[in-house]
Amino acid sequence: MKLQAVSNRKLYVQIADQIRDQIVSGTANVGQQLPSERDLAISLGVSRPTVREALIALEVAGLVEVRVGVGAFVKSQGGGTIGLPEHNHSPIEIIGARRLIEPEVAALAAQNIGPESKGKLLRIVDTMHAEIATNRWSSESDRALHTVIAEACNNLVLREILTSLWDSRSEELDTRFHQHLADISSVRKHILNDHSQIATAIINADSATARSAMSAHLRYVESAMLAIWD
Repeated sequence: MKLQAVSNRKLYVQIADQIRDQIVSGTANVGQQLPSERDLAISLGVSRPTVREALIALEVAGLVEVRVGVGAFVKSQGGGTIGLPEHNHSPIEIIGARRLIEPEVAALAAQNIGPESKGKLLRIVDTMHAEIATNRWSSESDRALHTVIAEACNNLVLREILTSLWDSRSEELDTRFHQHLADISSVRKHILNDHSQIATAIINADSATARSAMSAHLRYVESAMLAIWD
């Protein structure tokens, strides 16, 4: 595949555009496996996670199928202009911002949480356990837990910032990115354990443990997002 190096913002969109052009022109045929993330990253002069964002953007647009641990395969040649989620935020940047903010929010929540919010946390964690027991994963439960923590921190500005970040988490690109992670059983179980530890620390008013547990959780999610997929 003949591709051009890119260097500006929204790299995943520029990369996805180039690959889409190859698919629509027929250079890449339906069912064909695209070059590996590593090869695409070298050809384009960008990081592998950025390539992954581009491939998932193409998946959202219905042009490729991403198989974690295998690679990306052409699904459709489109027959015209295909809409990419080009106005979505970068999932890698979102998790980076969350790592900066949410550990301190968890620590504040441990200091300020009331009985009603403690009950909400316990119920959400129970729901998560039930979902995992039946091999399911709910992004709604995930957001609900982090939202309760944000509400309990007793800082309206931080709450609004986290609401904005979670709105970005709900965009198509980020949702599909995390769904690929949630399809991996070991990842689901690890995240459930993380959430349980975070909730317990906050309910026990243990700020230091809440901060470190949230930090460890977000580091794990980020590492899973950056791990080699093919």
